[in-house]
Amino acid sequence: MLSRRFVKLTLNNVRYSSRQTNFQYCIDLVKNNDYDSYLTTLLTPQQVLRPAFTLKAFSMEITNVGKSAIDSRVGEAKLVYWKDQIDKVFASVKKNEQTSFNDPISQEIYLMAKFFNLSKARFSRFIDAKKNFLSIQQFKSFDELESFADYANLNYILFNCLGINNVDCDHAANHIGKAQFLCFVTKNILKMPTQMVYYLPRDLLLKHKISQQDLFNFSERILRPKRQNFKDLAFDMCSRANDHIRSARSLSNKIPGNAKPILATSVNCDIFLSKMQKYDFDLMDPKLNSNFRTLFLIKLILAKLKNNY
Repeated sequence: MLSRRFVKLTLNNVRYSSRQTNFQYCIDLVKNNDYDSYLTTLLTPQQVLRPAFTLKAFSMEITNVGKSAIDSRVGEAKLVYWKDQIDKVFASVKKNEQTSFNDPISQEIYLMAKFFNLSKARFSRFIDAKKNFLSIQQFKSFDELESFADYANLNYILFNCLGINNVDCDHAANHIGKAQFLCFVTKNILKMPTQMVYYLPRDLLLKHKISQQDLFNFSERILRPKRQNFKDLAFDMCSRANDHIRSARSLSNKIPGNAKPILATSVNCDIFLSKMQKYDFDLMDPKLNSNFRTLFLIKLILAKLKNNY
């Protein structure tokens, strides 16, 4: 099977030693929650493969903090926990202390921060952005949505791990991170409507005559009369994402070779956007749930062979 052959890429040649159980925890968390992201991460340069899975796992922990009224207090408590963990991690690194954390992700962040001499700024900004998001009712515009997406983009940290300080890399990562988040929201509008409603910009919902209440009271029977409205909304989201992908790829000739695999998440966006176009941006079309894994793997392998994104 193609996917099994692909995932045989080694995960053992890491650049710092520690108990492998913590690292394996991060791998399993990514693999079980987002298999396509797991496959994409395997393309990461070997010397930063371990940090890549650590960052993916950390990102999932923060991103999955809920927005609904039921779990908002639980979400806030979880963010306080992670804020405290990050503070402790970088305090230990600064003091050059040999510290062991019970949480496997915190332990991995500690090891990578110490080995690569990282700053805690990006970690803290992501947590703070999520905390601010929990306190608002809804993003007002695309700009607010994309600003949050940039805070959630941890690829900048991987560039630091590789010793890459390149403005064009940052610009490409910025565009791909925004495209990836727009695709994530679009894909889940009708799968997780009561969560995605907070991410969808208010001006976009007004433009397409869709209310928050439509999504809170979600049922296909209720929403079917607004099928075209949702198609138009999805088209706008996908068009914006596609513009970001095109902008990122226009910088390809300026991106160092060892940075390009980190930007391979654009392949995932490509597959999703092509699928949306094929089915006329109709979120209610059941064919959108079909598995495009083989095509995704082929495109990933081609990206690796061509060292492109």
